[in-house]
Amino acid sequence: MDFSTVEKHLQQEEQAGPTMTRAELAHRHAARAVLGEELNALHTAVNALYNRYHRLTKIPSLLHVEWANALLHFPNLVFFVIDSTGIRPESDIIRVHLSDIAGNPVFDRIIRPQRQPGQANTSYTGITSAQLSTSPTLTNIWDALEAALVGRYVLAYNWEFLMERLRENALHYQLTPVYPIGECLMNRASNYYCTAMALKLADVCGRIGHTLPQPATALDRAAGQRALLQAMAQGITTVHAASSLTGTGDDDSLGDLDEHPF
Repeated sequence: MDFSTVEKHLQQEEQAGPTMTRAELAHRHAARAVLGEELNALHTAVNALYNRYHRLTKIPSLLHVEWANALLHFPNLVFFVIDSTGIRPESDIIRVHLSDIAGNPVFDRIIRPQRQPGQANTSYTGITSAQLSTSPTLTNIWDALEAALVGRYVLAYNWEFLMERLRENALHYQLTPVYPIGECLMNRASNYYCTAMALKLADVCGRIGHTLPQPATALDRAAGQRALLQAMAQGITTVHAASSLTGTGDDDSLGDLDEHPF
């Protein structure tokens, strides 16, 4: 039913004067019955359009795009990635990596675990037991890490996991706690994609056409985070139609890592 026809019939009823005969009254009742049917048809059509509107693919808020674009211009921005022997509370950190917005390493150390010696989670981290055996301990590199974080604004994918590993390892090895200033890129990605799910970094990177290798090293994951931030700044959501976004569930390719933390 076209809107102009309904509007015309409604105006006719609005402008009609009082009825003077039974025939005229019957005609007016008939006209209003038609008008009611037209309005119902119009209401049904509008509801159908609303349903289609609400089923449209969600698009990011421009606020998230502006946030990402602003952050790209932070000269002190770094991406913070860690590897650990697992996700249990007592897991040792085995790699710490910081890189800047240009992809240049700011700090990168492989660390020999003391509570779980030789546990490198090679299938996830790409670190071998041989590399761990010749690496310094966390205590040996802690002051240098603390210095590398001074004056930096930090992005980390799964900030909560990273901060808990830093907190617990510092407590266990009696080190001065570090308090990076920054935020969680995973939470920002969820907001950008209009979902309450915690999205895997590999899935989001696949979505924007930046496929992570397997295994993805700390350097690879930092590069993936950088690519994600750049895509967000441009308003890019999907360039690979075959990709799908999923939550942070289990992944059989992760070997002895209990659960994918990113």
